[in-house]
Amino acid sequence: MLRKLVAEGLLSVMLAAALFSLFRLPVEAETVYREITGTEELTDGRYVLITPQGFAPGTLAEEEGVISAVSPTAVGDTVTDTDGGEWDLTVTENGVILRDAHGVPVAPTEDGTNGITVGAYEWQVFWEDGCFSFHGFSGEEPVTLVSDPDLENGFCAHPDAEIAEAEGYYLGIFTLYRCTEVQDDEPGQDNPGQDEQGQGNPGQDDPGQVNPGQDKPGQGNPGQNDPGQDDPKPEEPKPGEAVKTSPKVIVSPEGGEIGAGEEITLTCEGESAKIYFAVSADGVNYQPDMPYTAPICFEKGFAAAYLKAYSKAEGCESGEVTQAVFTEKFTPDWNVYFGQLHAHTNLSDGTGSVEEAFDYASKVEDLDFFAVTDHSDSFDNADAGAIGADGRSISADWAAGKQAAASVTNEDFVGLFGFEMTWPEDKQLGHISTFNTPGWQTRDQEDFENVPTALEHYYKALTTVPGSVSQFNHPDIIHGDFERFDHYSPQYDAVISLLEIAGEDGAVDCAYYDLALDKGWHVAPTNNQNNHNGQWGDASRARTVILAETLTEEALYDAMKDRRVYATQDSDLTVYYTLNGAVMGSILPKSEEAEITVFLSDPTDEAIGNVEVVADGREVIDSAYVGTPAKVLELSVSGGYNYYYLRITQPDGDVAVTAPVWMDGYDDIGIESFTSDTLTPVRDEEIKLTVTLYNDEPVDFLVESLKLYAGGKEVCAVSNPGTAAGMGTLSHTFSYAHPELGVTELRVVATGSVNGEKRTYEKTLSQSFHVPEQHIVVDDSHGKSGLEQLNRLAAIAAQAKITVKPFSEKNPKNGDILLITAPSKPFDEEFVEKVRTFVENGGTVILCGQSDMGDLSGLHTSGELNRLLEAMGATVRLNDDTAWDEENNSGTPDAVSANVFNPGGDLTKSLKPEQTYTQRAGCTVNPGKGTWLVKGRDTTHGVDADGDGQDTGENAVLLACEELANGGNVYVSGGLFLADDAMKEPDNVWKSVSGNLAIGEALLKIERAAYPELVTIGEMRSGKDEEVYHIRGWATSGTSRPGNSFSDTIYLQDDTGGVELEPFTEDGIEVGTPIEVVGRKEISSGNVVLKIIDYDKKLDEPLYNYTPETTSNKDAMDYDANGGRLMQVEGKVTDVTYAVGGKGVSRITLKDGNGDFAEILIENGIVSGADGKNNLASQVKRGRTVRAIGILHLDSVGRPVLRVRNCDEVVYVPPVPVSLGSRRNPRTGDLIWIAVGVMALSGIALAVLLRKKKR
Repeated sequence: MLRKLVAEGLLSVMLAAALFSLFRLPVEAETVYREITGTEELTDGRYVLITPQGFAPGTLAEEEGVISAVSPTAVGDTVTDTDGGEWDLTVTENGVILRDAHGVPVAPTEDGTNGITVGAYEWQVFWEDGCFSFHGFSGEEPVTLVSDPDLENGFCAHPDAEIAEAEGYYLGIFTLYRCTEVQDDEPGQDNPGQDEQGQGNPGQDDPGQVNPGQDKPGQGNPGQNDPGQDDPKPEEPKPGEAVKTSPKVIVSPEGGEIGAGEEITLTCEGESAKIYFAVSADGVNYQPDMPYTAPICFEKGFAAAYLKAYSKAEGCESGEVTQAVFTEKFTPDWNVYFGQLHAHTNLSDGTGSVEEAFDYASKVEDLDFFAVTDHSDSFDNADAGAIGADGRSISADWAAGKQAAASVTNEDFVGLFGFEMTWPEDKQLGHISTFNTPGWQTRDQEDFENVPTALEHYYKALTTVPGSVSQFNHPDIIHGDFERFDHYSPQYDAVISLLEIAGEDGAVDCAYYDLALDKGWHVAPTNNQNNHNGQWGDASRARTVILAETLTEEALYDAMKDRRVYATQDSDLTVYYTLNGAVMGSILPKSEEAEITVFLSDPTDEAIGNVEVVADGREVIDSAYVGTPAKVLELSVSGGYNYYYLRITQPDGDVAVTAPVWMDGYDDIGIESFTSDTLTPVRDEEIKLTVTLYNDEPVDFLVESLKLYAGGKEVCAVSNPGTAAGMGTLSHTFSYAHPELGVTELRVVATGSVNGEKRTYEKTLSQSFHVPEQHIVVDDSHGKSGLEQLNRLAAIAAQAKITVKPFSEKNPKNGDILLITAPSKPFDEEFVEKVRTFVENGGTVILCGQSDMGDLSGLHTSGELNRLLEAMGATVRLNDDTAWDEENNSGTPDAVSANVFNPGGDLTKSLKPEQTYTQRAGCTVNPGKGTWLVKGRDTTHGVDADGDGQDTGENAVLLACEELANGGNVYVSGGLFLADDAMKEPDNVWKSVSGNLAIGEALLKIERAAYPELVTIGEMRSGKDEEVYHIRGWATSGTSRPGNSFSDTIYLQDDTGGVELEPFTEDGIEVGTPIEVVGRKEISSGNVVLKIIDYDKKLDEPLYNYTPETTSNKDAMDYDANGGRLMQVEGKVTDVTYAVGGKGVSRITLKDGNGDFAEILIENGIVSGADGKNNLASQVKRGRTVRAIGILHLDSVGRPVLRVRNCDEVVYVPPVPVSLGSRRNPRTGDLIWIAVGVMALSGIALAVLLRKKKR
C-alpha cells in the first residue's frame, strides 16, 4: 500500500511538472512601455505608436480599410495605459513589418488609393525631428501611414501628394514606446510616474516646427495636479481651515515679440514651490508639462509660441495658471515702418496748422512716418508754381510745410510734405498726391485745366522730376477714377507707384486697385486716413506700411518708388511677402512656378486669419487660414499670371492688402546683332561696326550709353544714343581703326533703363586684323556691280585673307583680281585703258556677262565687255544671246544647270558631274583661242532674246579662260557665276559642293579640308585632344522635348563609349536617332566634348535606344571608363537636395550594397516627360531605395554625377512584400519539448504501475 501511494504520488508530481512546464509563473518584474529616441533603438518587439495628438493605431477593420484609433496615456517617457494599442514590429533588412493589436499584419492597398489592408509588408521607416514615420507604395503612388480626422482619427495609408496639399491636416509622425520588462524587488511599490523628466534644456523643444511642441503626446494641460508625478495628495484641510494654494508664476517678458534665442524666465514666491510649464505652437496641443530649471528660449523660425506655467508647493494645491503668447521678431532684408501718406491742414481744407499736424503725429504711438499733402491750388502764389522749381521762394505755405516736416524728423520719426493735385469733382479726373519734388503744379494752370489733356499733361510733368513719387488718391465715382486708368505708358507708370484702397471711412475696396493692375499700372496699395479734422495719425488704426532700408526721407521715397508697400487696417500687422525670392513690388520674368513665402505677425491678435493670393482679374488662386498670431506661410501657385498680391482678412474684420509681385519682367529686350562691314579687317584701316538693339516689349528701353571695347579697353563711347521704343529697334554705327595685328575681341555694352529699372546688355565680335595680301576689286563705276550678291564670295575670300572691295580710281595691284560685271552704261576710254594696263602687267580679270534680255534699254552688254576683251588682246568673246535649257534648269529655262567640266582646265580638273554648275540670266561664251571650262548639256543652247542677233548651237560654253601673251589671265562667264545663290555651302560635309563654289575656291587657291576616317567613340575618347574626329552613334539625349534635353547639347553613344556634342541647337532630335558627326575633341571642365564642325542625321535609318543595365556605383562613377555613357544605378538614399519650393529634387546621393556612393544630378528645367514637372520630393527620401538613369558627367567642380535627362527615370523601388506567415513564433521551442519529455516519462511510469497492479 505504501509503495502504491508513493508511486501515485510520484506520478502526480510528474504530471504537475508537465503542466507547470506549459505555463510561466509571474516573476518579480513589470512590463512597461518606454520611449525610444532613434532608429538604432528600433528592434523586434512590442510597441505603442502615439501621434502628437495622443492617438495610437489599434486594430485593423479590413472591410472599412481603416485602423481604429485608441488613446493611450503617456507620462514622461513611459506609457502607463496602452488602451489596446500594443503593436508588434519586426525589423527586416528593407524596413519593418507592422502587426496590429490582434497580430494582423497591415499593408497599403495595391490600387493607388487611400486605405489599409492585410499583408506582411515591409514599410520604410524614417526618424526625423524626434519622431518616426512609416512609408510605402500603393501601386505606384507613394503613401504614408497617417491619422485621418475624417475617419475619427483612424489610421490608413494616404498618398503623399494629398498629405502635402493639406499641410498639417493628416498626422503621420509617431513617438514609439517599446515594451520592456523592469525587475521589481518589491512588487507593487514601483512608481513609474516618478521617473525624472525635464532634465534636458528647457525651451529647446522647437515650436517652430510643423507640429511644434508635440514631441510627447497624450499629456494633460498645465494646471493639473502635477501631471506626470505620483506625489501624495495634500492632507485634507481640517474643518474651518483655508485651503492653501501655490503661488502664481511670473513670466518675463510677459509676452509679445521676442527674438529667436531671447530668454524667458519663470519665477514665483516661495522657495519650496516647483514651477512647471508647457509650450504649444497653436494654443491647443501642448507639450508635456516640464519642470522649469533654466530660462526658456525658442529657435529661429518658431513664428508663434503659447506658454502656460504654474507652481506646486508641498502641501498646497497647484497655483493659478499663467499664460503668455510670444511671436517671433522677424528680421527681414528690409525694415518695416508704419505710417500715413495723406492728410490735410488749414493750408487747404483741413483744420489746424501744418506745424500742429506734424507735432501731433510725431507723438502717436507706433507711427514711424506721416505725410501732409495739402491741395496745391490752396497755396499762396499757387499758379506761379512749377513742379521742377524750388517752391520755397514762391510760396510761404510751401516753405512752412517743408520746414514743419523737417522739424519733427529724427531717427525715430520722419515727416513728409508733398501736395495733392485735385481736380474738381465735376471733371471726374481724380486727385493725385505727389512727393519728393522741389515744387508743385495746380489744376488752374493752363496745361492742367482742360479735361481731355489734363491727366496726360500732369503725367508728363511728373516724368520731368527724377525721383518723384505719386499716388492715385481715393478713386471713386465722387472724386474721379483717372478716366478708368487709361493713358498708361511706361514713362507714366514709372512715376506713379501707389494707389489708395481706403480713405477717410477706412473701408477697404480693391475694385479700382484691380482695375489699375489689369490696365498695366505697377502700383502698390496704401491705406490713409485723409485727415481733414485733426487726429493726425490716430483717427483710426489704418496704416500704410513701407519696407525700407532705414527710417529716412530718402529711404522711404526709394521704397515707395519701388512699391515695397502694403495697406492694413491693423496698426501692428507685419507682412513680409516674397514670390520666387523677390519681395513685394518686384517685377520678375515670366515663370511656370510661383513659390510664395510670407512672414505674418500680429502680436495683439490671436490669429492672422485668412490669407488669399489674388491674381489677374481678381482671381483668388490660393488661400490658407492662419490660426496663430505669427507664421511663416509657404504656398505654391501656378505661374502664368501677370501679378500676384496677398489679401489678408483677420477674424476681427481688419483687412490688409500687399503690393503685387509682377511676372512681366520685360525681358524680351537686348542686342540683336553686332556686325562689321568687312570679314577681313586691315590694321589701321577704318571699319564700320554696327550694333542693333531690339525691343519686343510694350515699354520703351531708354538707352543711356553705348560703349565699344577692344581687347578689354574702352575705345569709343556714345551718351544717350536714343530710345529703343516698344516693339522697335535702335541701331548705331561706330567707326573704328584698330592699331594692332591679330585676333581681337570687340565688345559693345548698352546701358539704359526700363520703367526706371537699370538694364545692361552686351555682345562680342571677334575680328582678325591683318596686313592685306590680295584684293578682289569689283567695278562699281558703270552701274550694276553685283556687289550686293557677292557676300558668299567675300566670306570665302576672307579665309585666304583676300578682301572684296569696290574699284577705286587707283589701279588694282598686280596680285589683285579685277571683277567686272555687266555694265548699265558704256565704258569710257580711260577705264578701258586702266583694264588693259592691269592685264598687261600680269593681272587677272573676271568678266561676267548677262542675257541679252537685259539689253532692252539699247546697251549691248556683251558688246561693251567684248571691247575690254579686245583691248586686252584676248580672243574669247561673249555672245549676244541668252543661255537656254528647257529640260535641265533650276526653275526657269534661263537658269541653266550644267555639269560638263573640262578635265584639263585649271579650275575644273577635279570637278565631278554631280557638282552642278548654275548660271542665271546669262549668255553663252565663244572661247576663241582660249579654253572652255564649263559647257551646258546637250539640251543647252543660246537663243536670240532681243531679236537682233542669232541663236547659237548646242553644247553651249558657259565659262572659258584665256592666258594672254603678256602673262595676264582672263576668265569669261556668261553670267555672275560667283553670286550668293550659286555659292551655297552643302547641307553637310558629306555632300559635294556646287560647281560654282568649287571653281570659286580654286580661283582663290583655297583647298577644302579633307575630313578624317570614321572611328569609334571609344577611339575618339582615347585619342589626342584638339584633333578632328569623325564618329557615328545614336543619340542618348535629344532635343524633341524641352523638359528632357540639355541646353545646346546632346549625347551620342555607340558600343564603345559615349560623348557630349556641342553646340547642338537643332530641335526635334529624338532619343535613338543615328547621327554622324565631324568635330574637334576638347576638354571642358574635365569632360570630353566633341565640338561640332558638321553632322548628318540618318533619318532614313531606324532609331536605336540604349537601355542600360544596373551597375555598381563604383563603375557608374568611373568617368575614365564610362564618361558620356548612359548608366543606371540603384541604392539607398543617404542625402537629398530639394529644389526651390520643396516639391522637386536637384541632387541625390545613393549608397549601394558595396558601400559605394553615386551622385545623381537633376538640373533646373529637367522635368517628368509624363506631367512636365519635377515632383520627385514625394518619392525620394532618405533611407528609401531609388533607381536612377543618367549620363555620366563631371559637374562644375569636377565630381562625377549621373546627369538625369527625364525625372521619370528616377524611381523609388518599394520593398518586396513579405509572404504572410504565422502570426507569431513561440518564444522558444524548448518549453514544448520539455513538456513532451516529461509527459512521456509519466506515461511510462503509469504503465509500469498498472502492470504491477495487474500482477
